[in-house]
Amino acid sequence: PVPQLPLDHRLEEIHRYWKGKRGDRPFPSRADIQPAEMGNLVRLLNLIDVIPEPLHFRHRLVGSEHVEWLGRDATGLYIDETLYGSAAAEIVRSLTIIVREKKPYRRRARLDWNGQPWLEMESVELPLGEKGQVRMILRASVFRQAGPARRRLEFTPLE
Repeated sequence: PVPQLPLDHRLEEIHRYWKGKRGDRPFPSRADIQPAEMGNLVRLLNLIDVIPEPLHFRHRLVGSEHVEWLGRDATGLYIDETLYGSAAAEIVRSLTIIVREKKPYRRRARLDWNGQPWLEMESVELPLGEKGQVRMILRASVFRQAGPARRRLEFTPLE
């Protein structure tokens, strides 16, 4: 197994915030999350709707950090081949894992799908929902130049 590098401090802060809102539940609700409490970290956020039947995903909100680095605003768009090309199935599989396992995950990925193999995204992907059902995924991401030996994707449980 590849040893996990420490999370970016901004992602650690968002993960701590999520855990504080979660309390003794498996995950907090969307109503528990107050963007005003996050200050400048709001720029890193991407809220993803979970649409249950058939299971698919849509970007509800895309923070300005995503828009600046990726060169597009995906707000309102579905996570599919139109948006992500050949990486869509892999992204949908990983989001499905979060919905089924009801646990937070960490993603580190080179952005080959966006024609930017030199760019890496690190994110925490945190379930939100009600009555034991994940209804949304709170993703917070930072972007940086990819290291030369970095694998294209690492997707691992956070806790």
